[in-house]
Amino acid sequence: MNYSKNDIQSIQKKHTIKAMIFFVVVFFQASTLFAVSLEDLQKEAVQNRKLIEKISIQISKENAALKINNSIQWPSLNFYYSVSKIDKHESSITKYTEFESTLSYSIFAGFEHYFEHYAINHKKTSKEFERKSLIQDIYYIVAANYLHLYDSKSLLDVAENEYKLLKKRYHDAQNRHKVGIIKKNDLLKIQVEMDHAEQQRDKANAAFEKTLDDMEYETGIRVDFDKMPFDEFKALPETKDLVYYLSKAARRNEIRALEQLIESEKMNVRSLQSAFYPTVDLDASYYRYDDDYLLSKGDNNIEQEYRLSLNVKMNLFNGFKDYHTIKTKKMDVNILLCDLDELKKKLTVEVDKTYLDYQVSLKNLKVAQKSIAQAEENLRITDMAFNQGVTTTADILDAIYYLSRAKYNFIYAGGELFLNYYKLTRLADGF
Repeated sequence: MNYSKNDIQSIQKKHTIKAMIFFVVVFFQASTLFAVSLEDLQKEAVQNRKLIEKISIQISKENAALKINNSIQWPSLNFYYSVSKIDKHESSITKYTEFESTLSYSIFAGFEHYFEHYAINHKKTSKEFERKSLIQDIYYIVAANYLHLYDSKSLLDVAENEYKLLKKRYHDAQNRHKVGIIKKNDLLKIQVEMDHAEQQRDKANAAFEKTLDDMEYETGIRVDFDKMPFDEFKALPETKDLVYYLSKAARRNEIRALEQLIESEKMNVRSLQSAFYPTVDLDASYYRYDDDYLLSKGDNNIEQEYRLSLNVKMNLFNGFKDYHTIKTKKMDVNILLCDLDELKKKLTVEVDKTYLDYQVSLKNLKVAQKSIAQAEENLRITDMAFNQGVTTTADILDAIYYLSRAKYNFIYAGGELFLNYYKLTRLADGF
């Protein structure tokens, strides 16, 4: 098939427009897939978790249960309409119609629905506190991964810097070996340490890539490390005293959710106790009979009836079923009270331990910071002495090792400090 010049230009123009549209779409999609701050990551993680959606559905379900329970306040209206035909020669009536309408209203049901209303409300509130707690858990997990991501990159930088230092010393040692200043075995020592540093760098790079994958798994979005400023780690976090964290932990959402669940179970007990009360119902009914297929079409001999009745009903004995049912429900309340007591004690111990760990990590960070300055000065002095031929190769290798170890200790101490800070924040019902 032959195309003219105009046809080719038209096809090229169409492809160019399509390509432009494609790149625009990809650009805007990419801009929405990246997050650059801890807050962005936390929000995206919450939005992408089905667990939050699940508990939101459960809250909606409790709202529906409230409406179902409130329906008892309305009267019940029922209609019954029947058309029949009888094939009997001895009967004068071969067809007839029946109509009945009943209006019922519950005057008293032993407070069952009254206490059930409060039981559902408490359960709904418990679910709302549970949802808040789950969101805070997700925020904490993302914050911990955010810190791990920052530390992994810092460890990679230290490993890269150590490799560069050893590589530079190796090249210097090669030149010295050529002119006979140092021995062959000294050059080989530096090479062995340089190869080891290269392996450590590769391991650190792999660990960093894994932390990126972990963050993307938790949040469900792409993470661009180069666009993340990590401003949170540029200064020490501000903390409160131990009393503050203990008081906040005592009113955590998990505790409040359990307290609401206990109140719900107590209301269920009160609702079950309604079985010992009578029920009172008011019924109004209208009945009509006609000897034709349609009402008011038959003979004048029509039957109709109006009835108003007040019904009182009470169970006197059912084999102690109600008694044991209520007793079982009270046991459920006692079980939840035990869980509440255990949870409060557990949180108190966790706050004490985490606060102590934070104080220790703060001291370790300050010591590690001083060690870096000392190790840098030691490397500078050792370098000068090595250049003058005063120190050995082992001394320069030791100086580089001490500097790397000091930097590693600083990163580990900083990571522990901020992780303990995030733990304290979570224990205090933060995030």
